[in-house]
Amino acid sequence: MIDVPLPNSCMACGYVGELLFKRHDRTWISELRPQAVTVTAYHIPVMACPACGKTVRGQHSNLRTDQVGATAHRCGPRLAATVQTLHHELGVPQRRISRVLQLTTGIQLTQGASTQAAGRLVRDAGPLAVHVAALEQELRSAPYVHHDDTGWRIDATPAWVSTVRSQDTVVFRANLHHTNQELRDVIGNDFNGVLVCDRFNVYDSTLLAKVRQQKCLAHVLRNATAVREGEQGKRGQGHVYGQRLAGVCRERMGLHRLYRKGVCTTDEYRAQGEELTLRLNHLLQRRPLKTVGNERLRLGLLNQHEQSRLLRFLEDPDIPPTNNPAERSLRTVVMARKVSQCSKNALGAQTYMRIKSTVETARLRGQDPVDILISFR
Repeated sequence: MIDVPLPNSCMACGYVGELLFKRHDRTWISELRPQAVTVTAYHIPVMACPACGKTVRGQHSNLRTDQVGATAHRCGPRLAATVQTLHHELGVPQRRISRVLQLTTGIQLTQGASTQAAGRLVRDAGPLAVHVAALEQELRSAPYVHHDDTGWRIDATPAWVSTVRSQDTVVFRANLHHTNQELRDVIGNDFNGVLVCDRFNVYDSTLLAKVRQQKCLAHVLRNATAVREGEQGKRGQGHVYGQRLAGVCRERMGLHRLYRKGVCTTDEYRAQGEELTLRLNHLLQRRPLKTVGNERLRLGLLNQHEQSRLLRFLEDPDIPPTNNPAERSLRTVVMARKVSQCSKNALGAQTYMRIKSTVETARLRGQDPVDILISFR
């Protein structure tokens, strides 16, 4: 606490002398505290075996057996975890992390050192790899999961990053193919929950026929809006169909939002849901439309509606009507794709996805990603 001296002059009128006291104000200044970097040196006895002549080095719990030569100096657990959190949670590019650390802590760290530390962290059969496998098992027993994907590259080859997310768990995977097999590799072939997704034809596979689905209403709303805008200005009433369909979608999403906020009861939710269902039936189960865009949209939605994939959230309010959580999970992946060259090889892609899954799951659960990564060293 610093006491500011009493003023003795008025800046407004130029008066000089004793002023009348009114009150004390408080202001604050935040500053970075100089970080103390700790470098611990280990003097390791190197011995020779009298029986075979082989070299024998002393061992310590903090050191690894391959920590020799050019790799003798390595990152400590907290430094390594902080570096990975900066990259995977905050999206700081690898080439910028060394500068960030130098500005905030004074540590000079090469990109190669952070990359090697990440590789050691996600090694096969290691604690973090086992943790990610356990996250996949949790997703298989979740009441519902969201799924979405975005473009990626592995060694300049087109690939995709998929995300499978429940309420408090998310797993990322990099795949060279874009089929239902990649989804089933995560949720299994006997998934009993509800899959929240868009209307991409991958989800229409016969191998997913038994999986209950909820199609993203936000995507349907965008489709209806696009059809309406395409018919706007043309002769006839072609734009009206998309307008009515978009209105029903907005009301359904708004109804679910009100229920989650506690504005309406379960009985009111179901009653209003039945009314919206009748309106949707009237829009879909009708004679063919004259405009090509409207008819294509109607047939596509009717096919999903007949499989109970549009209004499942009205039966169970715990199921979200949109795929927004999956899209939010992929936003940092999209940012990483735009500021980097994605993954140079399959090992780099696997490393990124394992750490990304761990960090983002910790964030969803309200845990500190740094502490979580330290526990898997």
